This record gives sequence, structure tokens and C-alpha cells, in this order.
Amino acid sequence: MSYLVLARKYRPQTFADVIGQEHVTRTLQNAIRRGRIHHAFLFCGGRGTGKTTTARILAKALSCEKAPTPDPCNVCPACVEITQGSSVDVQEIDAASQNRVEDIRELREAIRYAPVRGKKKLYILDEVHMLSTSAFNALLKTLEEPPPHALFVFATTDPHKLPQTILSRVQRYDFKLVPTARLVEHLSYVLTQEGMAFEPAALQLVAREGQGSVRDSLSLLDQVLASTEGTLTEAQASAVLGVADRGLIVGLGRAIVDRDPAQALLLIDGAYGRGFDLLQLAKTLLGHLRDLLVISVVKDPLPLLDATPSELEELQAQSERARGRAELLFHRMLRVAEETSRAALPRYVLEVGVVELCAVEAMQPIGELVDRLELLEERLPGSSPRPRPAGGEEPRPFVASTARPAPRPAPSPAPIGAAPAAAPVPAPAVSAPRPAASVAVAVAAGPAAAPRVAEHVVPVVPVVPADVPVEKPAVVDATPAPVLQELPSFHQTVTQILAQHPTLAILDDARPVTWQPGLVVLGFDKDTRLEQAEWKRSAIREALTAVLGAELTVDLQLDQAARPADPTRWSLHESHTQASSDEKLARKREAEEHPARRLLTEAFGAVSFLSPIVVDEVS
Repeated sequence: MSYLVLARKYRPQTFADVIGQEHVTRTLQNAIRRGRIHHAFLFCGGRGTGKTTTARILAKALSCEKAPTPDPCNVCPACVEITQGSSVDVQEIDAASQNRVEDIRELREAIRYAPVRGKKKLYILDEVHMLSTSAFNALLKTLEEPPPHALFVFATTDPHKLPQTILSRVQRYDFKLVPTARLVEHLSYVLTQEGMAFEPAALQLVAREGQGSVRDSLSLLDQVLASTEGTLTEAQASAVLGVADRGLIVGLGRAIVDRDPAQALLLIDGAYGRGFDLLQLAKTLLGHLRDLLVISVVKDPLPLLDATPSELEELQAQSERARGRAELLFHRMLRVAEETSRAALPRYVLEVGVVELCAVEAMQPIGELVDRLELLEERLPGSSPRPRPAGGEEPRPFVASTARPAPRPAPSPAPIGAAPAAAPVPAPAVSAPRPAASVAVAVAAGPAAAPRVAEHVVPVVPVVPADVPVEKPAVVDATPAPVLQELPSFHQTVTQILAQHPTLAILDDARPVTWQPGLVVLGFDKDTRLEQAEWKRSAIREALTAVLGAELTVDLQLDQAARPADPTRWSLHESHTQASSDEKLARKREAEEHPARRLLTEAFGAVSFLSPIVVDEVS
């Protein structure tokens, strides 16, 4: 007797035997019990999920001696003939080869005749999406109003290729891919029936390669069993299928999260020596990193993983060590897998990619976290807001790829209104402070994001026209209010005003030209900002008076001079911009001192590196 493959030997014969498609079989059984059977069905889903098998079971349920019944007997002549594929009342048509309009015309002629043995004639059209447009059109009328004894079952893996005129005439049932855990249970049942010993890890590997298809899983199991003597082990299944076993993948994952590139390279070399497909290895490793990401965000991740409960503890330990890096590791590995599939030398691409993964750091610097906390804090009632700048920004430029930010001069102890002291001599490598008219390319951020500045800044020498009038402080009638001996910090005062009066956001761009008890002169670098401030002169004066607790004479003027060397004379916006520039310099320096450079140098010797590129954040 010829050998019958497992996929045919253990083909389901009742609705209860179909695994993973309970939503379909339950609906069909209920429809049969209640006599609400449609005349046309569309079964769509992935390969090997039970579409044609379910169509045959439906045919037996409608042709059995007890028909219509949701549980066919499988012993009557009609059921036996359908099971053997010899029933004249059940026609299975391969639409991929019989897709002409002439074939459909022959079907229309044959459908008029009553069934020979059973009570229904069933036409199963497999891969129905392969029919031509003319064939679909020829089928429309018959499909809409077939004879009472005829039913159609269409099976396809690409339902989107069917015309809407066909889809509107059928009941659609979507078959799902079978979860790996269900496949393992089914394979275990099959091997138990066959009387063969096995390791659960071997079935896990076979089911994972089946990718949700019952037929594919059973075919792979047949292939593995053909070369197995005695107990089926994971090593045997891995060698026959040419895929990495679970121990290799878990070891690679452990080396990556523990930053051990040497161990990772040894594992890849061993897999290459055993003849494993490196592209398949990269894809499997990508799935492993996906599992680590799922574990980090899901409380009960086992239903979402292709892993056994015994492996879950090791995966959870790796996920914990990869905290903050899991998503980045997955994206980097995705790029490595794509490059490996296109590379002429995939081994080298995979090795370098895994070494890079070992050196991945979490891309969440402390500076970013602090900024985000500050932005959240500023949204709370009664806190100080950080208004969005209205104009250009003046970051401190980069001196060199490894330069440190230029030190800020110490604040002058003299009051603002006094004559300015001599400016400190700047460092040799740092350019002089740029004027307010510097040309900069800025990237706009969201409303809640801190201002970011592009790296390419071209300083422009300020030209102040001689005929620009300098306004004199307006003469205001003296009042008997008290006069402070010394004013508090300008930046502190403006921050307090903006917290209480958000509509005075124009003060964010104001410089303290004169900041003395009794007299305050604010400068703005653009006419438009000066005009906005003029509209709110009285409100600004009232806010300053309320915060400082003394009457003041407030004047506004145009100030297009270069940014002063003294940070206390900067506007609040200029202070925030300088802080952002300093942070960018720190990040660039951190990238240049990244430990990945040392790891790559140790692994490959002298390596040249590109200069780090600091990308602006956009919210």
C-alpha cells in the first residue's frame, strides 16, 4: 500500500476536527440546524488554513443520508464518495486552469441537472480569483439565481481580486492563520497517533516554520520524520529544515542585550559552519527581538509569542536587560535583515549588524527627559510657561567636531543701568557673539517642544544705520510711590510676569537695555515686535509695577545691536536658545565618545567614523 502523507491522512472529516476556525464552523453548523443555508459562499484566507476541507465537510453535511445535519456520519455512501473525491454531485474545479468563459458556460449547462445520489450539487471553485473578467460576467446570473439544488463555494487566497459584483452575491468567511500553540497541539496529537517520541521544542520549531498553515506544518513534519531515527529532537528538526534552533536564537539575543559582540560573532560563525540560511537566521533573530519588545509592554505576553512557557523566563530576563533599547534594537535589526537579503556577502553584513546591535544605547538622554518634565510642569496652573519664540534663533555655533561649548562670561556685578565693564576676551577657537540679524536655518517644532536650531549658521556683520532714531525715555509724571534700591533679576521678573499674564508673551524677546530702580528701558530687535509691545505698553508697565512693588517709568525702543556678552542682558528667548545650543553640543560630544566606537575598533581594528549628525527634534 502506498504511503499517505500526514496532511491527507489527518485531514479533518467533521466540523469539530477543523482547528483554529471555530468562528467559521460554528456559523455553518448553526445555519444548517436552522435551515438558513445560503446558495453561495466565499472562503478566503491563507494557504493551508482549511478552506477546501471545510467546503468538503459542508458538502457532506448537505448530502449525507441524515442531511441536512451539522455532523455528517462519514459512513454512508454519499459521505464516503465525497471523502474519496469520487462523488459526481460535488465538483471541484481548479479556477486557475479552467478560467475561460467557455468553462463557465459548460458549468451553467451542467448545473441544471439534479443531483445523482445526494440532495445537493456543490461546486467548489478553488483559486477563484484566477477567473477571467469574461468568466466572472458569465457566472453572475447563475450565481445570483442558481437552481434550488445547487450551491457554490469559492475558495481564494486573494479576495481583493474578485469583482464587487461577485462579492455582493456571496457570504464571505475569513479563515485565520492558526496560532503556533494550536499547531503544536495538533502536531503533538499526530505524532502520538503515529506512536513516535518527540521533544516539544522540535514541534515548536516545525510549527513556527509552518507560519500558521496546518498543511505546511504537516508537510514539514513529514520531511523531518523521514530523516529521524528514534526520538524527534530539536537539533534534528533544525538540521533538516535548515533553520536556526531556539538555543542559537536565544544565545544571540543574550549576547546582544549583554553587549557581548565576541560571543555573538562566535554563534554566527557556528551557524554558518552548520549550513544555516543566514537570511532565515536574521529573520528569526528579528522575531526574537520583537518578542522582547512585546514582553516589555504586555503584562501577559505568552499568547502573543511563538514561545513555550519554559522559554518565557529567559525572554523576560533578556527583555529586562534590554529595557529602553528594545524598540531601537528591533528597528536596527530590521535594517540588517533587509541589507542581508540584498548583500553579495550576507555573512559579513549580518556580523557587522549584530556588532552594532551590541553597542546600541538607549536614545533617551537625561537632557530630553528633563526637558519633557519641564514642559509638562509648565502646563500646570500657576507654573511659568515657556512661550514659543516669534523670530530667529541664535545658537552658539560649533567650533569643531569635538569642540566644547564656549564658556559663558560671568555676570557683571554692576547694576544694569551702570556703565558696562570691559567684555572678557573670548577663547581663541570660539567666534565672537553674533548679532541679532544672523541668518539661521531653523526647524519649526510643535507648540510644546523646546526650540531647536539648525547647525548651519552664517553670521552677518550688523549694520546699524546712522539715521535710526533712538527714542528717549518718555517723561512721566512722578508719583510718590516707593523706589527700590536694587531691582531683582530681569529674567526672574519676566518669567514671573509670563506666568501671571500669558498675553504678554512679547516680553520673551525683550532685552533689558536699562534696568534701574525707577526706570526700565526694553529693547526689541525688530520693528514688528516693537509695534506689538507698543500696543501693550500700559499692560507691561502695570505688570512690572505689580511684580516689583514700585512705580516705574517704562520705555520701549528698537535694539538691533549684537547680542551682549553679559548673559544678564539677554532676552529670555536668547537664554533658552543658548541652553538649547549647549545641549546640542553636549549630545554631539556624547555621540563622538560613544562606546560603540571602542567596540568596533576592538573587533575590526582601525575604523574611520563619520562625524555625528545631530538631528533636530520635531514634535
